[in-house]
Amino acid sequence: MIEGILDCLANNPPGSWAGLLLGMIAFVETLFPPVPGDILFIVISGWAVSGGLSIVLITLYGVIGCFMASCILFYVGHKPGRQFIEGWLSRKVEPEKVDRAKSLIADHGPIIIAVSRFIPGVRSLLVFMAGTSGMRFALAVFPIAFSAIAWYLILSIAGSVFGNNIQAAEGFMKHFEIWIWIILAITSLIFLFARIRTRKGRG
Repeated sequence: MIEGILDCLANNPPGSWAGLLLGMIAFVETLFPPVPGDILFIVISGWAVSGGLSIVLITLYGVIGCFMASCILFYVGHKPGRQFIEGWLSRKVEPEKVDRAKSLIADHGPIIIAVSRFIPGVRSLLVFMAGTSGMRFALAVFPIAFSAIAWYLILSIAGSVFGNNIQAAEGFMKHFEIWIWIILAITSLIFLFARIRTRKGRG
């Protein structure tokens, strides 16, 4: 899929519309996570940089696309998504587990959303779940924006470094995700250790 898109772009290199293409990629990738948008964003960022587009503008296009899609996910989770959670899912999953997930997002929702883009596989789902938890949009908007800015700034810089080399982009994302999982594992262990110490202190 990626190769076909890149072959098409090689024959029609993105010019003044490169920014709009980057924004569209970020939007679609956020709304439909199976789409391999991150690698495409890096490669096309390389084209955009060579065409004179600044990293700041590239990041801005990515943030706008991601932010708009995240708002849609949050709204869908807040309206029809909540009915889904309370209906079908509650019949398939133990109510205690559903309540525990809601409680986790209710207690740590802004933090979870702020790091959501850095959690492979579930980042869009986390924004959707935040909507189903009943969190107010006013509390979610800044974490959503922060997460999008941090993520697409990294991808924009990667594009400026690797250019339109798809192999380099794939290698970067592979190693980057490994480091993300390592950091998440260490953070989880620290959090778990802190909770255990807190409980022992109370006891």
